[in-house]
Amino acid sequence: MAADIVVGSRVPEVKLGYLKDGEVHDILARDVFQHHRAVVIGVPGAFTPVCTRQHIPDFVKGARKLRASGFTELVCIAPNDPFVLHEWALALDPRKRLQFLSDGNLDFAGALGLTSTNRALFLGWRSERYMMIVENGIITRLRVEPDILTYSDTRPALTWEVEVA
Repeated sequence: MAADIVVGSRVPEVKLGYLKDGEVHDILARDVFQHHRAVVIGVPGAFTPVCTRQHIPDFVKGARKLRASGFTELVCIAPNDPFVLHEWALALDPRKRLQFLSDGNLDFAGALGLTSTNRALFLGWRSERYMMIVENGIITRLRVEPDILTYSDTRPALTWEVEVA
């Protein structure tokens, strides 16, 4: 599970991808989080039932409260290519409250020790389902679900906000 993560460490120095104007771009994770206070959710995949019906809609609904509590970045990282992730973001978050970033090569999840598979569902290597608080590039909180089919809502991030302030 999260064996490689040490709370208090920096986010990994890896590239994440996104689609803009039909072209794939990359950005270093460090640049995403360096001067921000962020809530990051990792999901096992775009268009999967738990992510699409519960996890992302709850996160989108809570975006205003999270920003009001001091978070400047709300990021969803998924192990899909930027093309699929872009379409999923349009479907679930047309107002663009969240930033969706592709970890299609699993560099981010792999560096954090947050990869798993579910062969029964034909899900090859994927990201674990997690929520992370990052402040100025430093991981300050992490919650990893026991398996990719489990989902706890985003309200703990508001509780964490008080703890890390």
